[in-house]
Amino acid sequence: MQTFLTPGNFLSPALSRSTAPRDPAKTAGRTLRRWARAAIRRWQRNKLIATLEAMDDWVLHDIGIYRDDIRDVVNTFDDRELGMEFFAAPIGSHRGE
Repeated sequence: MQTFLTPGNFLSPALSRSTAPRDPAKTAGRTLRRWARAAIRRWQRNKLIATLEAMDDWVLHDIGIYRDDIRDVVNTFDDRELGMEFFAAPIGSHRGE
């Protein structure tokens, strides 16, 4: 015995999310939060890329990153890793520059 399922009988829920009434304020709030999160991630990613690009090649080698791979490595980071901060002071700050 074979069972035939058509989109009209069992595969679609009674009230899908696309037909449910939406609150415009909630939709706008979600859009704004999503945009803000994307902007923060982009800012953190650019800041980390700039920090890594400012490092010497031997420091990058110690970390295990090649200069050409900085952008690819940073793009694989999640939100927690993008929030990393370096503990050491910038190279020029301890020389009185």
